Amino acid sequence: MRASRTIGELDASFAWNGRSIYRAEELAAGTPIPFDLRGAITSYACTSTGEWRVLRDPLGLNKLFWVRESSGTVHFSARPHRLVAEGFDFDDIRSVPRGCVLDHRQGEQGARKASILPARWQSAESSTDAPSIVEIGTEIRSSLDGYLAAIAAVHPTARAFVCCSGGLDSSGIVALVAKHFADVVAVSFDLDRAGGGVSQDRRMAERLCNDLGLPLLDVTVSPEQLLGHLDTVLVEGIDWRDFNVHAGLVNAVLAEAIADAHAGQAIVFTGDLANEFLADYHEESYLGESYYRLPQLPLNELRASLVQGLDTSNREIGVFAARGLPVVQPYAVAVDSYLRLPSSFLGLRDAKQRLCRSIFGELVPGVIYDRPKVRAQIGDTNADGGVLATCIDRGLNQDRLRERFAQLHGVSDPRELNRFMRAGRYRSAVPTPEEGLL
Repeated sequence: MRASRTIGELDASFAWNGRSIYRAEELAAGTPIPFDLRGAITSYACTSTGEWRVLRDPLGLNKLFWVRESSGTVHFSARPHRLVAEGFDFDDIRSVPRGCVLDHRQGEQGARKASILPARWQSAESSTDAPSIVEIGTEIRSSLDGYLAAIAAVHPTARAFVCCSGGLDSSGIVALVAKHFADVVAVSFDLDRAGGGVSQDRRMAERLCNDLGLPLLDVTVSPEQLLGHLDTVLVEGIDWRDFNVHAGLVNAVLAEAIADAHAGQAIVFTGDLANEFLADYHEESYLGESYYRLPQLPLNELRASLVQGLDTSNREIGVFAARGLPVVQPYAVAVDSYLRLPSSFLGLRDAKQRLCRSIFGELVPGVIYDRPKVRAQIGDTNADGGVLATCIDRGLNQDRLRERFAQLHGVSDPRELNRFMRAGRYRSAVPTPEEGLL
């Protein structure tokens, strides 16, 4: 086998087998293919005897890129910019496909490729078994409790920081994490406002923490402080699309505050992914323009598209990792249950409230269930403000974001990025013998 190596650290692994967190030796070369793996992981392991395994989780939460130099050596990295910094051309960089398991064993001429991406995740067909919402909610709750208990068993002394927007998804995770970890801090983002007030997000986070008896780390920054994280978000988030950049900016601010507040072992928990699983996204408007546009598809097809698009969402794991903070997205382990929900349910006006009541029950205060959905990246139901407005008011539209991403990755023509990311997927390929890995 020709040489290969990793450049920089891979992202933290929180891969779950339905009972416990996978240990590294359980995923080494020669072990059974982990078809039941849920959660986030990328892994590259090579033994002294020439056996190796490359693995990436089925949702594509953790990223893994590779490039081959002329000698045949293959270089892996969690971020393309690290490969560019080594002198490689951005156009030569490929992503390892999500759910890919690639094994090479001593004495074999080639590599064995398997996929742990369930075929049903790639289908837009609605569930035909008509499960009850109570049944689905019970399944999701069981998965979340089991996963959080498993993480707490492996990291019993970690301080848990939970990102809290005051919405249903994050509030439920705050309440569950508080059940499983002894040291829990909720973290709330807000922007300085001209009138000196606070967002509905902040007020709801405060109410939730008062009810649960948890400390709240208030993080309020000026627009200038927010945008000071832009380059970090572009290179670590591996994306230039406005929604993911805006969300990444919020996470970069939270990451900085958490890193400054705590020097010991910390794990960050978020309520991300539930919106993808429920197709619960909408366009937003500002100054007469529409943003965060979605493809015009039936709900079941839109959900399939959003789940597929997680392959190119690094707005959380990558941005927090830049501050040395590992991230857990608990909803990831409940994806199978979410995808059983029929499209007829997804279209209900109160679908999320009904489902969350069956998941969290009285753990979440009633005021959270009753709160109207707020505008994305704004934090209020009727305010022309927030991250979206901050970026647009300063000319940072999607074209500008794309141009800056190109500059940071040594791409002379931003249009070339269309070959790197399309339809929610990175340009991907599996390193094969023909491509020089063997």
